[in-house]
Amino acid sequence: MKTEICEKRMDEFLMLDKNERIPLSVTLHLFRCKKCRTQVRCLLLAEKCAGKPLEQKLIKEQLENMEVKPVSMKKWIIWGIVMLVMMVTFGLFLNKIDRTGFSIIFNVIFGVLVTVYCATFIGTNIDFFVKKI
Repeated sequence: MKTEICEKRMDEFLMLDKNERIPLSVTLHLFRCKKCRTQVRCLLLAEKCAGKPLEQKLIKEQLENMEVKPVSMKKWIIWGIVMLVMMVTFGLFLNKIDRTGFSIIFNVIFGVLVTVYCATFIGTNIDFFVKKI
């Protein structure tokens, strides 16, 4: 009689999908039956051991397929220099005018430009930064 119940509960356990919730009847049976509990532990351990080589192989393939796209620094350096030249030119021009209002506007505009420049640089090269880190 007990083997029939054990077989029935083990069949219910084996019909479950991976990570599916174990029914209450099977859980209660596993609490009471040491033989079935040991069998379930062995099955779970076997599944874990069988999945390791596959998991390691997939990780290795993913690492091999990862390509780090080279970042072209030429255009970023050119635009950075252009931006610095503009900042210095307008800064000298505003010093000659000697208007405080223009100076504040100038500083805010170039602050926004530098922020946009840096954000664009990081945003367009995010793959490079993520894969290198």
